[in-house]
Amino acid sequence: MKKVLLFVCTLLMSSTSWAASFENAKDAVTNMGVGWNLGNTLDANDASKTWKTTAEHETCWGQPVTKPELIKMMKEAGFGTIRVPVTWYQEMDANGKVNDAWMKRVKEVVDYVIDNDMYCILNVHHDTGADSNTFKSWLKASGNSFKANQEKYEYLWKQIAETFKDYDQKLIFEAYNEMLDEKSTWNEPVNKTDGYKAINDYAKSFVTTVRNTGGNNKDRNLIVNTYSASSTPDAMKNLDKPEESNHIIFQIHSYPNWQSKSNAKNEIQPAEQGACDHWRICHFYHMAFQY
Repeated sequence: MKKVLLFVCTLLMSSTSWAASFENAKDAVTNMGVGWNLGNTLDANDASKTWKTTAEHETCWGQPVTKPELIKMMKEAGFGTIRVPVTWYQEMDANGKVNDAWMKRVKEVVDYVIDNDMYCILNVHHDTGADSNTFKSWLKASGNSFKANQEKYEYLWKQIAETFKDYDQKLIFEAYNEMLDEKSTWNEPVNKTDGYKAINDYAKSFVTTVRNTGGNNKDRNLIVNTYSASSTPDAMKNLDKPEESNHIIFQIHSYPNWQSKSNAKNEIQPAEQGACDHWRICHFYHMAFQY
């Protein structure tokens, strides 16, 4: 009996020590190495359809169901991080509860990454973005949107954070993808005062919600993006640090100019078109600041 109690105490002490020794954000960004974005899969969506299975949802943009062999291949190719973008709105009921089957599927894919000893970035993806005739995101960089959706947004992140709160430091949460204002304006909001304040409100809301779930989420490194994930000086300087800790990463997106010969010289252009986000490219790993 004493041996059993000693073993249990040792496990508890080890768990506490691990949580307390989470690497800081700067070290995490360094250790991530080169990353890859698992695009057009769990982030795929089609507001005109209702999904009967997770596979129907996951493949609606033409990609196959993600399998562990794919992630293993990326590991063997030298990648250190996989970003797993996820779109949630079609898998939530009227009260904001995430479909159990969808959460289970997201967990399976995250586990593919973690089981290969890679970093995994998990986010809220096309719940933000540019509106079109067939799509309207529910998360906007505006005070009206934040007021209307704060409770739903926090409930979403509470569910995600609770599901993964015991995962180690190689799982990193990203608050939102490229959040735009009501006019779907890229790079900088039309109403800068309102747009930038909303981004900071969402970022603060995200961090507070995740931290309050406890477990390893108290020390987990968290990512917040600038307005539209823009790399403009104005967008970067207007993103506030949502908490006083060294576990916050600021993220920006920059894209190669695919149509220009200058791409051969590795020249990077600011993102001006949301369509670029659908490429399977590692835009996430252009991180401007680490705290």
